[in-house]
Amino acid sequence: MGNPAPKSQDTYLHDMLEAARLIHAYMAGVAFEDFWHNSEKRDAVALRISVLGESAGKIDRATEVALPAIPFKSLRGMRNRIAHDYGAVDFKIVWAVTQDEIDPLIAALEEYFKGRPTPKA
Repeated sequence: MGNPAPKSQDTYLHDMLEAARLIHAYMAGVAFEDFWHNSEKRDAVALRISVLGESAGKIDRATEVALPAIPFKSLRGMRNRIAHDYGAVDFKIVWAVTQDEIDPLIAALEEYFKGRPTPKA
């Protein structure tokens, strides 16, 4: 059996949207202290940030240029910090990302997908 066909750019962008929506749901109504003291929530958010960054790493330059509202480089950087140095992740920065950057990311991706079919995985 050969390798499966590569995913489309829209599929990776949709993966990013799903991960961002999950982060938003995980963090709804959660105060920093609750986040800080809940290792499962920290782990879940870190995993989804990793998914965001992994998918952002699959986005080609043309797509990246066409979507300037999406911080692909920052997403890749966050993923790399989590994947390669998990023990030293600054969860205060992760918290700030969930509070300041996830909703605008969701909005930008939802705007992109308006009128487009949902990609198949």
